[in-house]
Amino acid sequence: MKIAILQFAPKWLDLQSNLEHLKALSNQLEIDTDLLLLPEMFNVGYVLDTSQLNYQWQAITILTLQELAATFNICIGGSIPMFRQGKWYNTFIFVDNTGLSFHYDKIHLFSLAGEERHYTHGSVTRYFNFKGYNILPLVCYDLRFPYLSFTDNIPDIIIYSANWPVSRIHHWKSLLTARAIENLCYVIGINRVGTDNNGFEYPGNSCMINYNGNMLIKLDNQTQVSTFTIDKTQMQPTRQHYGFINDRRF
Repeated sequence: MKIAILQFAPKWLDLQSNLEHLKALSNQLEIDTDLLLLPEMFNVGYVLDTSQLNYQWQAITILTLQELAATFNICIGGSIPMFRQGKWYNTFIFVDNTGLSFHYDKIHLFSLAGEERHYTHGSVTRYFNFKGYNILPLVCYDLRFPYLSFTDNIPDIIIYSANWPVSRIHHWKSLLTARAIENLCYVIGINRVGTDNNGFEYPGNSCMINYNGNMLIKLDNQTQVSTFTIDKTQMQPTRQHYGFINDRRF
């Protein structure tokens, strides 16, 4: 499966500009890309005050992604603010040419920034099956809680859509690698770049790590698109040989 990481700097509460930028950057996709991954709240930035958000923006975002998915024959995933049944969630969405195909609500809201005062916690992990890969999508702060992946439903890929600040970027690299090693799976972290209106600086460092903890892709702090092809059949012998996952006790 060919996976692309799109790392950029979303403009604060500027939905139209961010979606236009996404369209332009999508033209850099390699032929036959299957999955395009985006940072946390890629459409408006990491906006905590939900009173500044328009619930109609989520429909516009999903429609734009649907059009891109149809144009490039891909599936697109990333986090957006989503309003449902009177509550706001930080939601990881997957969109294909039919529209919204899957969503996961962020379970661990970032208390250090007060995210839980504006958004509602998700309650359950959800797995997305795509092209024969069992994918566990998670959002940013979820990275600090390894038990989210400790289930009988073993992920082939764990994806973190994030806004991870420069002050703790060492944690980002270390924890992503740990998640790959302990689950013997591919791990992908998509972070943004630039500075937002909260005053946080984001250094990118989006990456893709294999089941042995080896770095397949590592981006710097610039806007860029990078692609790598993974092969599930290469992962299976390692899992079968070591059997670490089978030795877990819950």
